[in-house]
Amino acid sequence: MIEIPDHVTALIGVEQYEEEGGFPVEHGYIWNTCAATSNGNPLYWDDELAASLTDGPIAPPTMLSVWFRPHHWSPGRTEPAVPLQAHFDLKELLKLPEAIISENTITFGVPVRIGDRIRSRQVLKSISEPKTTRLGTGRFWVLDVEYMNQNDELVGVESYSAFGYVRSETPGTTTPPATDEPRPDAAPAELSETHARASSLLLADATEGMDLPALEVDVSATTVVLGAIASRDWRPMHHDYDFAVNRNGTRDIFLNTPNQAAWFERYITDFTGPKGRLGQMTFRMRDSVYPGDVMALNATVTGTSTDDTGCGWVELDVTLTASGRTGTLCSAKVAVPTDPDDNPWSRSGDQWKP
Repeated sequence: MIEIPDHVTALIGVEQYEEEGGFPVEHGYIWNTCAATSNGNPLYWDDELAASLTDGPIAPPTMLSVWFRPHHWSPGRTEPAVPLQAHFDLKELLKLPEAIISENTITFGVPVRIGDRIRSRQVLKSISEPKTTRLGTGRFWVLDVEYMNQNDELVGVESYSAFGYVRSETPGTTTPPATDEPRPDAAPAELSETHARASSLLLADATEGMDLPALEVDVSATTVVLGAIASRDWRPMHHDYDFAVNRNGTRDIFLNTPNQAAWFERYITDFTGPKGRLGQMTFRMRDSVYPGDVMALNATVTGTSTDDTGCGWVELDVTLTASGRTGTLCSAKVAVPTDPDDNPWSRSGDQWKP
């Protein structure tokens, strides 16, 4: 494997690709994202509730990457644009033709509001020494994407851990689906009672060791494609069976990273209710979620606390399994009210410390 060239090492810590999203934040993609995960959180559907909790409609926090993903096509462009361009640059510079995102950490800042113009910039944080995994031999790297609104307020930071590699075996060697018969579309996952009554969990209601009710979803090809469309992810492995199997060597198309984040958000706020405000989420993907899988989310409260500003926090470990396989492990920190009059969404500046 080639040594890391000096001009690549010199990129570490340098801000790259500062750009503004292609359109203002709008309701359509918010509703698409919620529909793709059957997320009935009234905060995103009820403008009166949004006015009372968040001073107007906001986007789900896990939609951060939606606003910086480029259009699949635009006039005058001759080459396809890709999100996270610094990631694709590293693949070329390090001569590593394949790459996966293995871990994602998102820290959430001020809410993203309808009409906001979100700007982003990409920062390479590190590149590892050569590593060999079951996928092949390559290097890990970490890229941060920082998101700001038109007022230069930080709305979030997304940190991607990726593994670029030379494949250890040829594409198409994985086990194909058990049948070529058409798969029926899955029924939408039912809304929890929490959202049906639009109530909110209080900090005292959560205790260490508490298990959350499980959420099970029958995943179909439609589930996967809806998630990719809602998150503006045009990469073919999330909608093109032939590409996924014969080019990527996977069993089928599979859920993408931002859609998994959206499912975690839906599951967590089913538990907390609309006053629950995500502070941070880290998830590590160990296996993919395919059509035909039963996706199950389970979680346990690992701790509760009140910080020095009086904000109440619940910490959770969430496990996503796919037909019994461990798919993704997630740890999350969510702010909840300390009493019925408290509202974590009203916190800003030094009062918000996720």
